[in-house]
Amino acid sequence: MKALLVVLILAALVIGFIYYAFPWVFRSTTFNSSALEKDFVASIPTIFRTPGGNLELAGFTATETFISSDTAKLPYLNINIPGATTTVIITVPVVYRYFVPLQEKWDITVADNNCSIIAPALRPTLPPAIQSDKMEIKTIEGPLAFDGKEQQAKLLQGITPQLEAYAQDSTKIKFVREEARQTVVEFVQTWLLQRGDWGQQKVEHLHVSFRGEAPENAEWQRLPVETPSVERQQ
Repeated sequence: MKALLVVLILAALVIGFIYYAFPWVFRSTTFNSSALEKDFVASIPTIFRTPGGNLELAGFTATETFISSDTAKLPYLNINIPGATTTVIITVPVVYRYFVPLQEKWDITVADNNCSIIAPALRPTLPPAIQSDKMEIKTIEGPLAFDGKEQQAKLLQGITPQLEAYAQDSTKIKFVREEARQTVVEFVQTWLLQRGDWGQQKVEHLHVSFRGEAPENAEWQRLPVETPSVERQQ
């Protein structure tokens, strides 16, 4: 009886070893249509569209740096452990782009030879584009620190939300606004040319502002545009 029990235990151990070492031996060869269907559905991309389209106006590239530093503490004492500090530094070039939606309201007023335009509010394309091939990650660990990979993963996970906040910051929008304004001027000028409403005795000057922009800024940025040559009009 004891011998049989020993044999059964040894057989169970051998089967357990084979199961973990060679799992494919126990894998069913039966075609699993349900699993295939789930995998297929999970791989379908999410499709979306932008009704009316967007007019991309301007952008810039900036190198952003993200730093995370943490020191392990003694349990219950809240005292830093010397040599247990981990610092992760991530540097990555980021492309910020800004646009206005074409479908939103545009206010256009014409008086004499001047055309005043209030375009939709300038806004960022989200998320900003990360140039991952140029990303640099540096991890500095003290002799008693062991959480470098964990901190690195946590810092990487927070980059996109942080960049979205950066892109919407008023300082960055102000930085790109004048280039964006000039693009709107060129866009409207081309539209007027196509209509035959640009040139002498017609519209000769454009004044562009963005909705929500401070009136004094919009008034100060009055942009005269030279009348296109006859060759360009043709």
